[in-house]
Amino acid sequence: MKTLKKVISAVLAVVMLLSVASVTVFAEGYTFEYIYADSEYFSTIYITAFDGTVPEDGYVEIPAEIDGCIVIGIAEHTFDNLQELRGIILPSADITIDPDAFYGCTQEIDVVYPEEPEEDEDEKFDPEEWYEDHVQDYVIKDDILVKYQGTDKIVTIPYNCKEIAEDAFRGNENITTVYLVKELEKIGDYAFADCKYLANVIIASGTDEIEIGKDVFAGTPWLENFPSDFVNIGTTLIKYKGELDSVSIPNVFRTIAPNAFALGEEKAEDIVFKVRVPATIENFGEDCFFLYDSLTKVYPELVVYKNTPAEEYLTAEGIDFTYFALPGDAVFDGVITAGDARYVLRVAAKLEEPIVDADKLLVADLSGDNKIAAEDARLILRIAAKLDKYSAEDLYTMPRTDYEVLLTAANALSLARGYGCAYSKNAYQYISDVKMNTNTKTYLNMYNSELTSEKKAVTVTYNQNTPEAYDNLFDITLLDSGKIKSHSCVVEDGKYYITLVLKDETVAGSDLFVPTFTEKMFPVETVAHFTSKAMNKYWYNDSIKYNMTYNDCTIKMVVNVDNLKIDTIDLQMNYDFEIEGKIMGIAIKDGKNPATATRTDVVRYSNFVYFSK
Repeated sequence: MKTLKKVISAVLAVVMLLSVASVTVFAEGYTFEYIYADSEYFSTIYITAFDGTVPEDGYVEIPAEIDGCIVIGIAEHTFDNLQELRGIILPSADITIDPDAFYGCTQEIDVVYPEEPEEDEDEKFDPEEWYEDHVQDYVIKDDILVKYQGTDKIVTIPYNCKEIAEDAFRGNENITTVYLVKELEKIGDYAFADCKYLANVIIASGTDEIEIGKDVFAGTPWLENFPSDFVNIGTTLIKYKGELDSVSIPNVFRTIAPNAFALGEEKAEDIVFKVRVPATIENFGEDCFFLYDSLTKVYPELVVYKNTPAEEYLTAEGIDFTYFALPGDAVFDGVITAGDARYVLRVAAKLEEPIVDADKLLVADLSGDNKIAAEDARLILRIAAKLDKYSAEDLYTMPRTDYEVLLTAANALSLARGYGCAYSKNAYQYISDVKMNTNTKTYLNMYNSELTSEKKAVTVTYNQNTPEAYDNLFDITLLDSGKIKSHSCVVEDGKYYITLVLKDETVAGSDLFVPTFTEKMFPVETVAHFTSKAMNKYWYNDSIKYNMTYNDCTIKMVVNVDNLKIDTIDLQMNYDFEIEGKIMGIAIKDGKNPATATRTDVVRYSNFVYFSK
């Protein structure tokens, strides 16, 4: 306060030297003295003294102007020793007040600032009117992308946008791809609806959860062709587009967007539809479970766990629901005992009738493979005997199905890429089951200098925020769990131990340049890569033909349960080759049989260190 006083006092001292003498102005019951703040233009003033009687209510009103000059400040000692003064009323919040303006006043002085005027309905911001004359492609106001009016096919949301407004891209017939940056926090209702060529929605790695409005991607090829019945962005379920009458929402989702289960007018109103809601769902969009309108809103039969956000939400909304049984409670008596394990084991051994009821199957199938086996009985018995650190309640949120395990792995990788973390990469390759000559074997060995023999495995450390660190950590971009051969997820000591084995995929002939699911999932070599490298160097004029099969490509991850941060990733990628033709003029097949070999690439990511995004 002393510093402020000295500064203001110094300024006023200079002003008084430059200004005309004080002038008295008369008001009702009191007067003010003032000085000019500028000696050249005489357009602004400081009030320097109060003369007269303080009104009965104790408040003195400061005028906005005096003699046509704007009041910009109140100087020190202006209201000295006014015992009856309770406050002053300012015409503007821009008027400065010297700390000693009320020197000697015994009451606490109330400074009343003007109220913000209510906005006239006719003067409210009208985006339609505002962007009509806007020349830029991106019409942005207050960090909100109000409208896109460009003609580009590929669009990246600007980094200074935290929100995409309602209808911002609706009906755009040019856009085919949109990149959603990780700074984005909200997408408004129908923002991309009816963009009939929008086939790719690419979400930046490490994107925090985005608030999604109603039917944001309705009527787009991206939504229609999404490779899962559960359309998602991150951990938000945007739309269920399957046709099953009984649905279990994967327990890796945290949010359900508005209208996620709306069926549309063409669906029959007498549909029987059950939705099981996991304990992981914490946020519920408007009418997220609404199916369609009849005389009243119609909802599916909803099933929830006790004491979860879903139970609280449905109760508050007045929507009917029933309860799940605990995972492992195969006899539905509310507790997990050896009796549940015994019953499941008898079902697995076909000593009891098979479980066909979907609810019972979900409860008894702890391994998540959609069947009852001895492994399920073993897991139930371990829970009953408290041999594991997790309980039946913990299984509410543990990834169990192939889709849940795949999505957990994808989210962990996306988070790691988004953080710009440091890590080490160790890689090598080897060739096995060789039935080909030396030249061909060399050809299979040569293309990636980072891959060496196992004994000479190279370890490279990537530091944070470098292109190398980002580019060398692969990303899972396509969530098609139908391509998973086997999966597992075990919880131990607060970590997920995830294993995913992909189904075999063979590439040949015209398919050489068509990306396979394996190529999209893993950092694998491709047939197109081998072909382009060897053409005009080892063979000419399409003299070589081969098939290549991705066989049992496997990913293993250790991921922290509480924050999805990765400890390690281990990849094994197997390529089975069948090759015919000539390399460097030498035939590579034995009689009528093609040459064959298997190349295996092994990569280990470790020593992860996470930094702020």
